[in-house]
Amino acid sequence: MEIRNAGKGAEIQRGSNRDHANFKQPARNPRAAAAEETGVIHFLRPPSRLAALVPALGAIGWLAFAVAGTSCAPPSFDTSGAAGNGSGLPVELRVQPDDGPPPIATLIRAATRTVALEIYLLTDDQVIAALVDAATAGRAVTVVIEPHPFGAETANRGAHDRLQAAGVDVVWSSARFALTHTKLLVVDGQEAVLMTCNLTHAGLTTNREFAVVDQAPADVAAAQAMIAADRNDTATAAPGGRLLSAPENARASLLALIDGAQSQLDVEMEELSDAGVVAALANATAAGVALTVVAPAADQSSATKSALARLVAAGVRVRTVGAPAVHAKAIVADHRRLYVGSVNLTAASMDHNREVGIIVDDSTAAARVSATIAADAAAGAPP
Repeated sequence: MEIRNAGKGAEIQRGSNRDHANFKQPARNPRAAAAEETGVIHFLRPPSRLAALVPALGAIGWLAFAVAGTSCAPPSFDTSGAAGNGSGLPVELRVQPDDGPPPIATLIRAATRTVALEIYLLTDDQVIAALVDAATAGRAVTVVIEPHPFGAETANRGAHDRLQAAGVDVVWSSARFALTHTKLLVVDGQEAVLMTCNLTHAGLTTNREFAVVDQAPADVAAAQAMIAADRNDTATAAPGGRLLSAPENARASLLALIDGAQSQLDVEMEELSDAGVVAALANATAAGVALTVVAPAADQSSATKSALARLVAAGVRVRTVGAPAVHAKAIVADHRRLYVGSVNLTAASMDHNREVGIIVDDSTAAARVSATIAADAAAGAPP
C-alpha cells in the first residue's frame, strides 16, 4: 500500500484523544507525518432506540444515512432522482450528540437501489454488518475509503476486507489526495448526507458533530459525480449545486462566506490554522461583525493554538470547549448562510485533502447551528 505525502507547505498533523480513543498508536508514516491537522478519527456509536428515532426523523430523511453494497465491478450510479435543480430546498439538520444516534444500520438496510459512500473512517461493527447485509440483499453499493488514517494506519483494513469478501465494490481512495477526509453518503439517487462525523463507534457518543440531509437534485447529482470520479480515480471540476469540495473550491467558497458576512459569524471548528482564514476573521471583527469562534479545549495542534491566540489579539471572541469534544466543522453567517462539511479551516484540508461540504441559505437550520455554537461558547472558556 503506497505512502502518500501531503504536499508542499503542509504542517505536522497531530493525533488527539478525540481521534484515537480506540486505537493503540502505530508509528506515523511519512505521509501522515507531513500532513497538516485535519480533524480525524471520531467514532460513531451503534444505533439505539431505533423504533423511536425512525418515526421522529422520517424514513425518507434519514434513509440518506443508508450505506450498502453488492458488487466488485465498477459502479453504475443511480441518477433517477437527480433531474432538475431544487437548489432552494431546505436541508434536514442533525446535531450530535444532542439528537442521539441516527438509525444508520436500519436505514442502510432500507435502501432500495443504490448507496454510494466516501468516508475517512469506517470501523463500527453494526454499520459494517449492515453493509454486508445490504450487499447480500442485492443493493448496488460503492465504498471509497481512506487507506491510511492518521495515527491508525490499519483502522480501515478490517472494514475493507469484510466488505470486499461480501462482494461490495470497495476501493482505497486516490493517492492524488493527502487524505480522503470526506464524510459523504448518497442513497437511491435521491438524497445526499454531508457529515462532520465518521462512521465509527465514539463520534456520536461524545463529540459535537453536525450533519445535513439534502434532497436538492443538483446537489445529489454533484455528490454522486464526485464519488463516481473518486472511485475511478478521475480528476473532477468543482462540484455543482450548493456543494463545495477540496481541493477544487473549498478555500474560495469558505473565504467568500466569511468575507460576505455583514453582521454575524459563528464558527465551530476542530482545526483552524490557515493564515488567510485567520486574516479574514480578524478583518470581519474589525468591520464590526459579531464573531464567535468555538474550538476544542484539549489536544489542539500548535498551529491551531497559535491561530486562536492571533484571533484573540485581534478582538475575536474565542472559546474552547472540553465537552462535548469539538469535531464539528460549521460556519453560520448573518443568521441564514450555513456551512457544514468535512473541511477544516487549515491549508491541508482546503488545499490538499479530498473534502466535501455544503453552503445553504436556510435560516431554520442556520439558527439551530448558531444556537448550538452559542451554548457551547457559553459553556467554554477563553483559550
